[in-house]
This record gives sequence, structure tokens and C-alpha cells, in this order.
Amino acid sequence: MTRATASFTVDSFDPVGEPDGIISSVVLTKTFTGDVEATSTVRMTAAAQTAYVALELITGTLHGRKGSFVLLHAATPEDTRWVIVTDSGTDELTGLSGTAVLVRHDDGSHTFTVDYDLPK
Repeated sequence: MTRATASFTVDSFDPVGEPDGIISSVVLTKTFTGDVEATSTVRMTAAAQTAYVALELITGTLHGRKGSFVLLHAATPEDTRWVIVTDSGTDELTGLSGTAVLVRHDDGSHTFTVDYDLPK
């Protein structure tokens, strides 16, 4: 297992449709710097602003290897899981598998850590 760490900024946050008071959807974009040099598009649906699911397409490089992959996010107040979607890796990231973690810092910044495997 290899670990990659990056920081990221949220470049856009756009609501989709009209929230119904409990469920809302957004599309956001991010830029990553560090071991992950990439941009991403996230499609997220949240419930009561406490739980969410999302798919995030990350395109760029992971430790210098070029390609893209999809992260599946699932979060509740009790549990958060980010998993690389099987068979979503492209180009030099084909066969990528693993998990990711997001840490929010007091200053508002974010750290993104990916623990991953790639076929040899």
C-alpha cells in the first residue's frame, strides 16, 4: 500500500435544482496540489446536511502517474468512507484500488490522503 497526500481547494460549489428541505444536490470542482496534482468534479447529494453520498472524478497525476479515477464518498455523522471505485482507473492508473481520507483543519484548509495499490 502506498500513501499519497495533497491539499485541495474548492473552486466552485453549485446547487443542482431546488432543495426540498431535506435532500439537496450540488456539483463542485476542486484543485489538488501535492502527491496528487489534479482537478476533480464531484456530484454530491446530501440529506439533512448531516449525511451525503458522492461520486468524484479526479483527473491528473498520482505520484507522477497520469490518469483519472473515481472516488465513492459515503458519510454520516458516525462513519465516513471514501473508496476508489473498482475499474475506474485510466491510463497509468489502470487497476488502481484503495481508500481516501479527508481532514479539515481549523484554518479552513483540507488535507487529502489516499492509500492505494497499483498493479506492477
